[in-house]
Amino acid sequence: MIIIFDYFETLLNSRNMDFNCGLRVFWEKYYRDRCPFEEMKAYGEELFEELLLRHKDGYEYPFVAEELPLYAKKFGGDVVQMSVTEEADFLMNCNDFELVQGTVELLEMCSKKKIPMYVLSNSGFTGEALTLILERFGIGGYFRKLWSSADFGKIKPSRDFFELAVKTALEDNPREDREDILFVGDTYDSDVKGAHVAGIKCAWINKDGREDPQKLAAYEIASISGLKDIIG
Repeated sequence: MIIIFDYFETLLNSRNMDFNCGLRVFWEKYYRDRCPFEEMKAYGEELFEELLLRHKDGYEYPFVAEELPLYAKKFGGDVVQMSVTEEADFLMNCNDFELVQGTVELLEMCSKKKIPMYVLSNSGFTGEALTLILERFGIGGYFRKLWSSADFGKIKPSRDFFELAVKTALEDNPREDREDILFVGDTYDSDVKGAHVAGIKCAWINKDGREDPQKLAAYEIASISGLKDIIG
């Protein structure tokens, strides 16, 4: 067995998400003398609309690579060269993250069974930053690799994005086949449909007990702890 996990609301929950909390810290450090925060906030809202349009077409809008240069163009000065640590800090300032209950116990169980584990995430933030956040929560070491759509350019349910993970996982584990891969995620349209199109099984974390509209999920679980019964 190989397990590929979704990231947000699967491994980490955000109790509160507010992009402006991260943006304010960024403004105070780099743009305080160039513009009022309200102007930067308004511009950030304009860029968010661009993100929604990109996502509608199946593409990502990377924060560091594409959005940061636009702030420099708009308000002057050099493009901020944000480090991975600063990027992770920014994302954590935007979100009040917490580990999903039962995650550590589940990952430890998989580790003891020597099940290879990976992460495939839709995010405007790089895989390095997402990995650093997992490390801060003490679970980064469980995963062999993490892929972010910020680095790839397309978002789930893109088959190409899933194939990136599938190809690497099978190369890492030559004794396993595609049918041995299980994707775990909470979002039907991106996780369940994407896994189905990629020809791999999906365990859908169906927190609300909704009916599977297209009968695509191989398994339905109420929480990540439900994987214990699947793994056995």
